[in-house]
Amino acid sequence: MIKRILVRCPATAKLTPTGQTVEEASWGDTKLKEHKVTCPHCQGTHAWTKKDVVLAR
Repeated sequence: MIKRILVRCPATAKLTPTGQTVEEASWGDTKLKEHKVTCPHCQGTHAWTKKDVVLAR
């Protein structure tokens, strides 16, 4: 099943979409470098890595 990759805004604690998706079955083997996302909640730019990810249902 394909899941959306979300990260939590450190300013508002709201989940923010990254615009990326991943196959849930391969998530454990997925390698991600640091990425940045412009947050729609606080208008800031947040850097994120795999440890920051929440997979959307």
